[in-house]
Amino acid sequence: MQDENERANDRPPAEPQGYGALGDRVSGILEAAEQAAAEIREEARKRATDLESDAHGDAEQLKQKLTAEAQSLRDEAEEFARDMRLAVEAYATQHRRQAEDEARTIVAEAEKRATTAREAAEKRLEQVEAEVRRREDELRSEVRKLEHRRRETLERLREIAAAVQDVLPDEESLARDLQPQPSATSD
Repeated sequence: MQDENERANDRPPAEPQGYGALGDRVSGILEAAEQAAAEIREEARKRATDLESDAHGDAEQLKQKLTAEAQSLRDEAEEFARDMRLAVEAYATQHRRQAEDEARTIVAEAEKRATTAREAAEKRLEQVEAEVRRREDELRSEVRKLEHRRRETLERLREIAAAVQDVLPDEESLARDLQPQPSATSD
């Protein structure tokens, strides 16, 4: 109630009623409305400044948060790329080692086969050379035997020729022997 009394006291004294009083009242209301509007505008400006300041702070925090998230994502991507690169390098290294091992195995097997083939060829060559030497020795022996037989045969033929020479009459006696002989019955 006290508020009502204060309000009643704040009211201007009752003035005569009329159009003039109405204009003053409208002017007072308009002035009060303008003053209220100015206060509302001022309050709105303060509130807008506060909101703008809060928005800048929020935006800065959001910017920092997004920047941190982007950096975190970038770091994760770089870590993933590094891990992937390491995995690829490890995979490549493993396959290169496997290929090198296979190559070494193939080379060792080829060398082993080559060694076996070379040894077999050398053994066969030794056998062939031994066979050739044996055959040469046999042929030399046979040639020596044939040469010995030839010499013996020549020697025998010479002996036979000499014996035949001793047995054969010489030319004069052969000519005499071949001449007709007078028959002994006619005398």
